[in-house]
Amino acid sequence: MSKILFVEPELRTDKLGLLYLSAVLKAAGHEVDLVMGNHKAEAEARVKAWRPDFVMYSVATGNHRWYFEINDYLKRWHDFKAVCGGPHLTFFPDDGLDDPYIDHVVRGPAENMIVDLVEHPERHDKLITGTVPDIESLPAPDRSILYQYPQFGEARMKRFMACRDCPNACTYCFNHLYHRIFKDQRGRFYQATSPRKMVDEVLAVKDEWGLELAYFNDDDLARDHEWLTEFCRLFKDEVGIQFCGSVRADSLTEDVVRMMAWAGCSFQNIALESAVPSTQKLLRRGKVSNDHIRQACEWFDKYGVKVRLQNMVGLPVADPVEDALQTLEFNQSVPITDSWASTLVPFKNTDIWQHCIDAGLIDEDTDAMTFYDSTPLKFDEVTRRRIDAISKWWYYAVKWGMSRAAIMDLIDIPLADEQRILIQQARWAEAAKVLYGLEG
Repeated sequence: MSKILFVEPELRTDKLGLLYLSAVLKAAGHEVDLVMGNHKAEAEARVKAWRPDFVMYSVATGNHRWYFEINDYLKRWHDFKAVCGGPHLTFFPDDGLDDPYIDHVVRGPAENMIVDLVEHPERHDKLITGTVPDIESLPAPDRSILYQYPQFGEARMKRFMACRDCPNACTYCFNHLYHRIFKDQRGRFYQATSPRKMVDEVLAVKDEWGLELAYFNDDDLARDHEWLTEFCRLFKDEVGIQFCGSVRADSLTEDVVRMMAWAGCSFQNIALESAVPSTQKLLRRGKVSNDHIRQACEWFDKYGVKVRLQNMVGLPVADPVEDALQTLEFNQSVPITDSWASTLVPFKNTDIWQHCIDAGLIDEDTDAMTFYDSTPLKFDEVTRRRIDAISKWWYYAVKWGMSRAAIMDLIDIPLADEQRILIQQARWAEAAKVLYGLEG
């Protein structure tokens, strides 16, 4: 039996990948724990007290350096095998292979190989490529390692995932790269947990930890209407709480929306990104049109389901501010509860990254692997400032129905760092109350 410690910074949401790995490891008889904190002290105290055989990290691009720095520090003073996986190492494995303090780098899904790595590390090279698992055969995520932290265990909203993978190939997403890496396993793409097993998982969490709202992290909860019909029936009959998630507008019919509302759906995220048709083609958003978006919002509004429309600003187009304003005006024209705008980060090796290179908006060595508060693209200074400001004021500009002239006046007012932080905090607090009903 081995001891495995996962190390994470302060998390904002349930990190389900770790919880699946913990379940698989515990089923094989191993001990698993999770330490969470932004500073070395939290991790080192747990390593000293528990003396794990393995310390593992699920590394995400954007805060990847945090994981590497923590591991480098711990390995200098403590004896364990360091295993790094997660999305960043899947797409940038050399970052781990070049690090002398990392023993194994896992590329892709790890459920099928994690036990053998722990029990027989000598069999494995430094780089290990996982295989896509049969998700119906996996145990339910082990939430105990995360829910020992009250902000998760006592939370009224908890997260689930019914279907893995996404059939779309948006240019700003790594999904098209994932499909290339694992093209020999395409037969296991787009798997969905059976409705029966999914509802049983929700019921178990509700009974053990308490639950008022189930959030499904699926890319498109409405993709398979047959699956959704059975799920809605079971969820309504047996769970009896509200649920939410994300859908693609072109996956919906009015009957599907009506059924979801009947089963307890309280809100859905819908991605627009840009309302400009030429930009939609650049982003490769598929066949989702503005008409699809408008119709979906109207159906959800008709049946009392809240909608958050998701958008992007700072896009690599001729006039990014005009693109953002047209998209904002579209948001104002449809019945939605919440509107969100993120600033594009062209992650390395994605198709949008190459487009930005070709357009001279970034260089090959641009550090576009951090979550920016402002755009990393080489726009002029006025454009950069306006993009930053419009992303901060977006929610309120939509909510208040501000005119284009008023928006331009607002985004030309300089904001101090403290003001940007306060605006962001107020916006998230309102979303928690209005969308999730989690005030108090």
